[in-house]
Amino acid sequence: MATCLRCNKGETIVLGALYSGMRTSFRPQESKFLTLETGDVMTKATMCRICGAVEIVGDVNKLRRLTSDPGPETQQFAAKK
Repeated sequence: MATCLRCNKGETIVLGALYSGMRTSFRPQESKFLTLETGDVMTKATMCRICGAVEIVGDVNKLRRLTSDPGPETQQFAAKK
């Protein structure tokens, strides 16, 4: 079980998500323009039952795909240097 980063209490973390009309996501500023997926990185949240601290964690695999060099499926559309 995770420990709260703020109060250091163990077994008090609850999993969830942040909503504000719709689910909250992260959009990297330096994302590549030509990808075959949306530019939004979905996030998950945890909240401590003791102190109320909320931690947001994003999908790092999708972030890598959005910020890396073009793959073979989009290479043909990338600008030639």
